[in-house]
Amino acid sequence: MALSLTALLQSVDDKVTQLSAVQTQLKARIAALEEENDNLRYELDNTRKELAAARTDAEFLTMSHRLADSPDTIISARRRIARLIRTIDNCISMLKEE
Repeated sequence: MALSLTALLQSVDDKVTQLSAVQTQLKARIAALEEENDNLRYELDNTRKELAAARTDAEFLTMSHRLADSPDTIISARRRIARLIRTIDNCISMLKEE
């Protein structure tokens, strides 16, 4: 038996309503996922920066331990390097004045 026109239209209307509800849910889910994605990108960027800083620290620590075996020698080496840097800065200043 064929359905009446009103029953067919009601069926189409119900399906359109269901599809509209699904579309609304999907839009909300997309918005939530985009926000989560942005948060994860931000966290990834921060983690990369922390990793770069940690690698730099590790490199400096490795270098400082290569410079000297004991803490006293490390302190002495740091002072000497600081003194050399000041001397280089003074030289650069004198060259700029000429």
